[in-house]
Amino acid sequence: MKSILALLATAALLSPQAFAAEANELSASQTIHINAPAETVWAIVGDFDGQPRWLPLIEKSKIVVGTNNRIGAIRLVTRRNGSKVTERLIDYDPYHMRLAYTYVDGAVMASDYFPVVTVAPAKDGTCDVEWSAHFKRLDYWIDPPPEGQDDKSLVERYNGLYRSGLENLKRIVEGAH
Repeated sequence: MKSILALLATAALLSPQAFAAEANELSASQTIHINAPAETVWAIVGDFDGQPRWLPLIEKSKIVVGTNNRIGAIRLVTRRNGSKVTERLIDYDPYHMRLAYTYVDGAVMASDYFPVVTVAPAKDGTCDVEWSAHFKRLDYWIDPPPEGQDDKSLVERYNGLYRSGLENLKRIVEGAH
């Protein structure tokens, strides 16, 4: 009996990681140069509820909690495939032209997802836009993961999404400028 109690006590002291798989921290990042002033680009990309204006994947967005562009605001995003996700604005800095958000619930594609969008002015009146994120794959404890849900596929999916979104933003901004 003492050996069973000693074993249980030892098990209780071990970290939870000893009993569960630890997820890999993944990241994706894309940057694009846009031939327009940073303020012009920020007016579009800095609108937390305005993704449907420039991101082809998004059909519509609606603020459901709080006020647009205020930390804590929650938007309900409907993707073109019909899936929905809610996202919370966790940082909004118009002076440094930076915003960050995270998933709240819905048809999420990753866990611990923290994307950041930044617009950086260049000396020649143009700008660079970076969209990056840190995240973990869903069902990370399943090894091997389901097809298309491995780390590499998830990173490629987000890089592709960010690249196509930024390329479309560039077309919209430069076409109107």
